[in-house]
Amino acid sequence: MRKILVLALFALLAIVAFGTRSASAQEPAKEKAKTTAAPKEARWHGTLVRINKDASTLQVRKGTTERTIHFSDSTRWTKGTKSVAMGDFKDGADVICIGKFDEKGAFQATRVDLRHD
Repeated sequence: MRKILVLALFALLAIVAFGTRSASAQEPAKEKAKTTAAPKEARWHGTLVRINKDASTLQVRKGTTERTIHFSDSTRWTKGTKSVAMGDFKDGADVICIGKFDEKGAFQATRVDLRHD
């Protein structure tokens, strides 16, 4: 009976020691992953309300929420897999805007995709 208790206690200590060492080894990896992660890609799918070429912005409505999307010369204008001209985008069109939020919180589009005419 004494041997069984000693073996059970030894097994319990081994499990606790292994679990503690394993958990502490994973913490730095999680910290490193958080600091080196690239900014997450943002996506906004809705109806094009208006294009302001002078301010380089689009107003896109999704439900009752309207968002201002900023574009630049490097923004790709596409329809599916094909590149199209910005002039093909008309008010009321279904669009998907893909990009990132800048440090001020503004949506900067890297691609605007025309879904339906």
